[in-house]
Amino acid sequence: MTDYILEALTEDYAREICNWRYEGACSVYNFSDYSIVEQNGWDLAIKGKRESEFVGILHCDELMAYGRLTSSGDKAIIGIGLKPVFCGKGHGKDIMKLLIEECKKRFPGFIITLEVRTFNTRAIKCYLNVGFEIKDKYAKDTPIGNDEFYYMEYRDGEY
Repeated sequence: MTDYILEALTEDYAREICNWRYEGACSVYNFSDYSIVEQNGWDLAIKGKRESEFVGILHCDELMAYGRLTSSGDKAIIGIGLKPVFCGKGHGKDIMKLLIEECKKRFPGFIITLEVRTFNTRAIKCYLNVGFEIKDKYAKDTPIGNDEFYYMEYRDGEY
């Protein structure tokens, strides 16, 4: 994990993330152009939210992923986006370990959770491998329509 660096997510990084393009079913993860993200007031474009909730993950001085760490009640919530060219190349487990550790620092004693679309089997496998377990399955409305999700919780000390 020493090859990965957590940094504040700058506006330049946010703009770069908006240019990432996923193929096929994963295209649901594509952001709109940054100008649209700004116009709509989405969290990625709000400086305070970006600086307090988002982190950039760099590898060899390149932004390869980002994480979002938030909380609700006694739950810490991890969100992650991996640059498309790095998907399926074995980086997910180390990045998730970094985000879990950062979550523990920011939200000590909280239950660490995430949600993932049920079709995203590669991500689900990664999350299971680092110690998450599926606790629930549900459908919910998203900006692009209704979709099915798994709710997962981390079993501390599993990875």
